[in-house]
Amino acid sequence: MKKLVIVGITFILIGLGLLIYNDYVAKPKREAKELFVEGYEIYQKDDKESINKAIDIFIKVIAKYQDTDAAIKSYFYIAEAYEKLNLNRQAYLKYVTLLNNRDKVPSDMEKEIIARIAKLNIMKQYSEEGIHSLMNLLQNSDNKDFRSRIYTELGHTYLKAGDIQKAKKMFDIALAERSDNEEAILGKARTLKRLGKDGEAYELYDHFLKYYGNFSNYTKDVTGSYEKQLYESGFNDFKKGKYYSAITYFKKYIAQFSNNQRTENSLYWLGESYFALKKYDTAISYFRKVLSNDFHEKDQDAAIKIGYSYFMAKNFDLAVKEFQSYIDNYPKGKYIEKAKEWKEMSSKKIIYKKLNTDIYDEDSNTTSDTIPDKIPNKIPDTTPGTNPDKGVRSGEKNRSNKNIYYGSDDNIAEI
Repeated sequence: MKKLVIVGITFILIGLGLLIYNDYVAKPKREAKELFVEGYEIYQKDDKESINKAIDIFIKVIAKYQDTDAAIKSYFYIAEAYEKLNLNRQAYLKYVTLLNNRDKVPSDMEKEIIARIAKLNIMKQYSEEGIHSLMNLLQNSDNKDFRSRIYTELGHTYLKAGDIQKAKKMFDIALAERSDNEEAILGKARTLKRLGKDGEAYELYDHFLKYYGNFSNYTKDVTGSYEKQLYESGFNDFKKGKYYSAITYFKKYIAQFSNNQRTENSLYWLGESYFALKKYDTAISYFRKVLSNDFHEKDQDAAIKIGYSYFMAKNFDLAVKEFQSYIDNYPKGKYIEKAKEWKEMSSKKIIYKKLNTDIYDEDSNTTSDTIPDKIPNKIPDTTPGTNPDKGVRSGEKNRSNKNIYYGSDDNIAEI
């Protein structure tokens, strides 16, 4: 009886396995192949209208069945279709994207792609003649998909030629013709970046990743570029003294790209930005986040800046505590001498403050001339960008003409 039960359970499990395989593997492959064949049959008619219809079907195959062989073939024929429509820039991008995923591309197809890329490189001509040729294509078609692709190609043409305003106009028209044109979305983002409108460019990147990120072959490249550009926008604005703008970019970076070295750097630069704005409590909170994450490159910089922040906030007892903490934790640290100097200054400030309080409490006529010599008559300037002995660290100034303390992205804490 037991054997019959075991055999029965085995058959049930095999049946379930076959059912799951059919639903999640065999069926999608079959459906993808059927849809691809439908598109390919239309594509072979070789007229513009049929080619555009085929492109739309191939795009559906990629979106719905991205992990199938049919999706790879669809991508290839989209690129080939763009060539036939003289949309060489878009064809080139498609071929390059396929090569970037060459582990999924059959060897024969890979060789063909390499040959076609070579041909397109030779054909690259962003001339007035090429632009007129594309414009003529527009006049002979009222197909919105086709027109959107033409305008996208024109946008890339003007972008390559350095005419950024015209490029943006072409991408805008392309998106008006077809709002889900991936190449137009990304092309417009590039033009906005070139125009210095970083925030608007990043909104487009966000839109692209939200709606196309799960299936687009551009996702990997877009994500990498977005991460690098977003961080650089924050860092560049910080160096220009645009602290509120820098704060916006660094916060956005942390929200979008967590748990990497640039995340720690972003936390640190948020602290520096708030420090420059004299919002010391907020600066301290971000410097402490630098110390508590999984990366350690900025730890010493953050630790010493917590001490500076307390000093600038006139919270001298906590400044002493933080400088001593640095001395204990980093006895051979790069800021060890600074920590000792600033701890001593903080201690003198505490004594100076107490003496003044005692003097006024006793209603004494004592003047500053009677204060012991060991207490400095003037605490060294602690404006950001200076240190007790040497003045401005890097000699650079921001636009507001206040001393600032930036240099490389590796060492920024010393003031």
